[in-house]
Amino acid sequence: MKTRLTILMFTFFGLVSQLNAQNEAECAEKLSVFAELAKVKNYQEAATHLQYLRDNCASFHPATYQLGEPTLKFLIDNATSPEAKESQVRDLMLLYDQSEKNFPGKIKGTNIKKALALFDNNVGSKDEIFQILDQAFKNDRENFTDALAMYVYFEIFVDKFESGKSEIQLQEVFDKYDLISDKLQEETNKLSEAKDELIKLEESQELSDKQKRDFARYEINLEAYETIGTSMDAKISLLATCDRLIPFLSKSFEEKKGDAEWLSRAAARLYKKDCSSDPLFAKISEALHVLNPTAKSAYNLGVAAYNSKDTQNAIKYFNQAAELHNDNNEKAKVYYTMATTVYGNGNKVQARAHAEKALAAKPSYGKAYLYIAQLYANSINDCGDDPFDKRAVYWLAAQTARKAGQVDSSLKTTAGQQAAGYEQRAPSRQEIFSSGKSGQSVTFKCWIGKSIAVPKLD
Repeated sequence: MKTRLTILMFTFFGLVSQLNAQNEAECAEKLSVFAELAKVKNYQEAATHLQYLRDNCASFHPATYQLGEPTLKFLIDNATSPEAKESQVRDLMLLYDQSEKNFPGKIKGTNIKKALALFDNNVGSKDEIFQILDQAFKNDRENFTDALAMYVYFEIFVDKFESGKSEIQLQEVFDKYDLISDKLQEETNKLSEAKDELIKLEESQELSDKQKRDFARYEINLEAYETIGTSMDAKISLLATCDRLIPFLSKSFEEKKGDAEWLSRAAARLYKKDCSSDPLFAKISEALHVLNPTAKSAYNLGVAAYNSKDTQNAIKYFNQAAELHNDNNEKAKVYYTMATTVYGNGNKVQARAHAEKALAAKPSYGKAYLYIAQLYANSINDCGDDPFDKRAVYWLAAQTARKAGQVDSSLKTTAGQQAAGYEQRAPSRQEIFSSGKSGQSVTFKCWIGKSIAVPKLD
């Protein structure tokens, strides 16, 4: 009897192994056909093979889901009725769930993708979209990097508050804005630092094709983040006016003056809304600096001192803020503020020096180049021995302005327009010919201390 049972068991397991091997072979063959069709974008035919793989080979290979995503998106885009489109959207959402079940993490941010599938195709309710995004933000914050998802998440929340039909309070709207803005800044900083590394590398060697693609991708995403940040600011602007913010925050100050996070966010909100001239801003900033002295609190005190015309303390606190910042993006902003606000045209040497400090911290900070160009253009009466040399400063201004567009693609149009404007004010071809300085160098012995080559006539 034992011998018979042993033989039966071996026979059974042998058949199971044989069936598994046969099934794997069929799955491999189906996947190969599906992959080839998907790669040449023959999604209509690929869809049939995709369904077989989902039904019979769900855990065979992650490519089923990676290539299944564009396949189902094609079906959504080509749906013949709203009902068919919703059915395809729901199927795509199911595909994301199946991917997460069988190959966790292979498709990043599946909940975000599900919410955007609903939003992009006008399927489902805003509440459904918000709930999915809320779950993603709370449970998968690391992969919550899509700029549109951030805005949709915030927009729906604000709309719920403004409808008056929810129990959401104004403070909760501010809190949500802060949380999403923090994430937006976090992702911006990552991309900005990666882009700056490539800018530094490009000074010593030519970038590889991959690095050039990465650079382009960083620029596209940074522009998207900037657009979303601006849109969020516009969305909350009507809720966060100075007339509304100051009494709202004043009422909470005594209760919250020991809460460093509240003080930091309150100061940031007042600063962003140009309410920093109100005594409340100085009051909150001082309380924060006593409680938890940081780069941010030092910066706020610098702003408060500047608003009180206490330039000496403003410079002291701004420098302290720049030194304390480990974040190069924020360090650059501090130096740029010092250049444009504290020094400006009144002390062009220090203004340029601090704009250059901003560039040293963040090479892609194109605004600093535009500002230095402006300083040069404002100096035509300070530099040069004759009218030709004085107006030659405009060539230097144009050259500097163009650098802004080279390091920051979002400024390319502005930089080009400003450079063209400077060049129009520089000496003409006829004036170059008459001066006899074609191809020569003009040195500015004033505060600028630089030279520029006169365009060479053909």
